[in-house]
Amino acid sequence: MNFAETILKIVNLNRYFKKIRLFFKKRSDYKYLKRHGIQTEFGYVTLYGKPIIVKHPNSKIIIDKGVTLVSDPRFNPAGITHPVTLATLNDGAEIIIHKDAGLSGSTICASTKIEIGEYVGVGANTSIFDTDFHAIDPWDRKFDNIENTKTSPIKINDFVWIGGNSIILKGVSIGNGAIIGAGSVVTKDVPELTIYGGNPAKFIKKIILKHETYNNLFDSHKE
Repeated sequence: MNFAETILKIVNLNRYFKKIRLFFKKRSDYKYLKRHGIQTEFGYVTLYGKPIIVKHPNSKIIIDKGVTLVSDPRFNPAGITHPVTLATLNDGAEIIIHKDAGLSGSTICASTKIEIGEYVGVGANTSIFDTDFHAIDPWDRKFDNIENTKTSPIKINDFVWIGGNSIILKGVSIGNGAIIGAGSVVTKDVPELTIYGGNPAKFIKKIILKHETYNNLFDSHKE
């Protein structure tokens, strides 16, 4: 065996072992998610570090294919301060993450329902809460907190980008292709193809689609 053949053999072996490592990584990720009650399929979700999963009995957390959850700061230089956290808080609560979404150090707490659309990017340390967690009245907070706490579902539509350290609060709907500026607090609906930012988040400008193929983007991309 000459030198070139030896090098080729080494390269092929490296590729083979890389495939083996990737397979075992996918299997490990899948087993971790299934062990914590996540509804998904083998190979659908890529984990960088282990997320924190708190699943209430009789609730659902569903994750579609191509989703990436980044919990290890080594894999995102934007400054992740904690793992991705997915938590359902009540019976019947739902978290649904559609295909090709990506979350980095994000926290999602659902008392009713939080749905994240396709190709959504959720920046480092963003928090998404569909509940106030606590009642407004001090007596209720002490004695009947859960029953008197306001909750309302959240819908984040396709192709949305949410800047790092933002907070999305109960009852909010964010339209297709919208952008939320970093560090924003979103308390009201955001129309599609707009940029909102600040605390509370306000309209900044309309997004003008320049490429002709974008015109039907939100109607044609789904299978």
